Amino acid sequence: MKYSEQHQINFYECDENKNLKLPAMIDLMMGVSERQLTSSNASTNALNDQGLGWVVTQYHIELTRLPHSNEQVVLSTEPVGYNRFLEYRDFIFTDTEGKELIKAQSEWVLFDLQKRKMVSTDKEMMDALGVPRLKKLPRFPRMRPQAEYQNKRQYRVRYDDLDTNHHMTNGHYFNWFIDTLDRDFLRTHMVKTIDIRFNQEVRYAQMPTAGVSLTEAGEDIKSYHVIEDEERSDKAVCELTWRNL
Repeated sequence: MKYSEQHQINFYECDENKNLKLPAMIDLMMGVSERQLTSSNASTNALNDQGLGWVVTQYHIELTRLPHSNEQVVLSTEPVGYNRFLEYRDFIFTDTEGKELIKAQSEWVLFDLQKRKMVSTDKEMMDALGVPRLKKLPRFPRMRPQAEYQNKRQYRVRYDDLDTNHHMTNGHYFNWFIDTLDRDFLRTHMVKTIDIRFNQEVRYAQMPTAGVSLTEAGEDIKSYHVIEDEERSDKAVCELTWRNL
């Protein structure tokens, strides 16, 4: 069941290069998936009434280019399958001519908001949405934290960083990833691919550290990111591939 809607990129969703910010990109993805589910028992409100919530565990995103301020785009999403514990959903951003700008694969789990742990997928819910059960699961790149990072910066999780699952919203991680990079680098480079895995939730008032390292990768540059707690337990691991603007 594919769902699409039009969206005009707002100036406040863009960086100083007038390109869509990565946190805003994630927010748009969350919004279009939620609106697809609005009238079903899989929506955020319906799940919250059951003490449950959707949680993203992994993304693989390929970017041809980022949309610009005031550009009209079409946002599309489709749940592509599930197994006992995991649900998979794809996203595509296209321009008005139908050219693909962004393609994303995502992996989700159902989360018990009281016990703070994942629960098995609701088969009746998936059947009602027309989502097939998968025998072969999509493959995501395996990611591990680096032994050391070139730069680190500590942050505090604020109230406004939280979502309805009562932990830091996944789009906000990208604010920290971007903030660890130099402004001159960000003004002259654009993200080409994104791989991120969320290992543990980040909660209110915690003070995690964001680490980053940059390396040359042929014609591209890769940045390796981590969000870790005081005991250096990694909460999220991310790899970004960059190209020159």
